[in-house]
Amino acid sequence: MRKTTFMVIGLAIATAVGAAAQIVPPTPPRPVADAVEITVCRRGCAAASIQEAVDRASPGSIVRIVDPIHTECGVTVDKDLFISGAGSSGTIIQASESLDSSTDRLFWVNDGATVVFEDLTLQYGRPTDCPKGGGAILNYGMLWLERCVLRRNRGQCAGALLNDGFTTAIDCMFLDNHAAGGTTQIGMPARGSGGAIKNTRGEMSLWNCTIAGNQAKLRGGAIKNCCEASLDMFQCTVSGNRSSVAAIHVRGSVRIAHCTIALNHSNSYGSGLYVAGIAEISNTIVALNEWGDVIVTDDGAGSTFASLWVGDGRAASSYSGDPLLGPLADNGGPTWTHALLPGSGAIDAASPGVDVPAADQRGAPRARGEALDLGAFEFDATTSDDREHSD
Repeated sequence: MRKTTFMVIGLAIATAVGAAAQIVPPTPPRPVADAVEITVCRRGCAAASIQEAVDRASPGSIVRIVDPIHTECGVTVDKDLFISGAGSSGTIIQASESLDSSTDRLFWVNDGATVVFEDLTLQYGRPTDCPKGGGAILNYGMLWLERCVLRRNRGQCAGALLNDGFTTAIDCMFLDNHAAGGTTQIGMPARGSGGAIKNTRGEMSLWNCTIAGNQAKLRGGAIKNCCEASLDMFQCTVSGNRSSVAAIHVRGSVRIAHCTIALNHSNSYGSGLYVAGIAEISNTIVALNEWGDVIVTDDGAGSTFASLWVGDGRAASSYSGDPLLGPLADNGGPTWTHALLPGSGAIDAASPGVDVPAADQRGAPRARGEALDLGAFEFDATTSDDREHSD
């Protein structure tokens, strides 16, 4: 086993709470107390470029971006590192001055490297040399993303992130990325799947993330999970993505709990969720998607569903109809959500024995009513807009 240079607090945690299990986000690796820090900025820092800092750093070091906007692309990370900023609105790393002028992705993470990106925005990645997927990050190692925004990146597939290793994203947003298709290195057509994320042969978990406004030429306007890949999604919002088939296109194995998948668009039935693998879905809302909410193929026959809200009622669902969602908005917390409106049937409708999150996507406490709510947002009657009209 490769020796780590990080202080690892823990991975995915599940603690017994009565008959159910409480699900909480995993804890990313943390640097040791005496970790070396290398600052990056145009003038006056230890390094003028991220690649220079990466090359000079010893494993376990912190590479801290000081520039509010730093322009650099094609960075290869081949060792255990932290790459940190001052917040997603305070530190932007861009591949070029604009998406159209970009010719490369931002980061390539090598096999064997454990890399933590935190408090950053990554934008305008557009690889034009093969491989042409993963506009912001191509990952073959162990990747952690915490409080990051990946936006306005483009690839032939995987507009923002192509995962062929292990990826965990916590409190992140994937916005307005594009899997545009094209031609591969051997002259074959690249179909363009995974508007934000394509999980090829890797393992991925997403916690409290928002995936919105992305576009894929073919499958998975938000996410394409391939046959040899596994994906876990907990308390995520998937909204306003566009593709030919589905916002989330499932092959391989997928587990989805307390997510909201709404208002996505496609050219065929199953605009929300297309299941052609083994899926375990619980306490989730899939509704208001343009061409139907869920389609389950014969390959997905072994999937299981518990307390699933399917708006059009055409798939295995416990609830159907309009769940009464507010617009995608900043409702508190680091990522955007669809609030449950007063009177929503999703309030207090979750199965108590399936999963028990301690907090919702925003970090607000769960179980504010008689039971947990479906989806990524927990309704609080004491702060809702109709509180002044209650008797």
